[in-house]
Amino acid sequence: MKKHCILFFFMAFATFNLQANEEQTAATQWLAVVDNGNYALSWQQSDAFFKENVSQDLWVSKLGEVRTPLGDVKSREQVNRKTFDSLPQLPKGEYVLLQFNTDFANRPESTETVTLKKSHQQWLVIGYFIQ
Repeated sequence: MKKHCILFFFMAFATFNLQANEEQTAATQWLAVVDNGNYALSWQQSDAFFKENVSQDLWVSKLGEVRTPLGDVKSREQVNRKTFDSLPQLPKGEYVLLQFNTDFANRPESTETVTLKKSHQQWLVIGYFIQ
């Protein structure tokens, strides 16, 4: 009996970590595009809901104003993860909010928040904020 409980716990933990890794991988790959200054591509790689609500030109302009002056990323560490099945003004679905402690060359000790939505079996960005 004890072996079965341990095996179940391990399987559940492994499944949770796999999903968390998928989310983190999607977020960090998307952040790498932003870090490289390819803001148009970051918009293209976002969820359809995001693209319907923010034009590519507006996204590129605003992200350039906010992100470019921060400079290169010196370090980035995920520090928080929250899951949701609904968010205000969004349809029901699978959502995850990831927060990173990020040190930029020109602004150390920042917090980046990336919100993702599971769309067609993949995690896509629907929101990005820097504090």
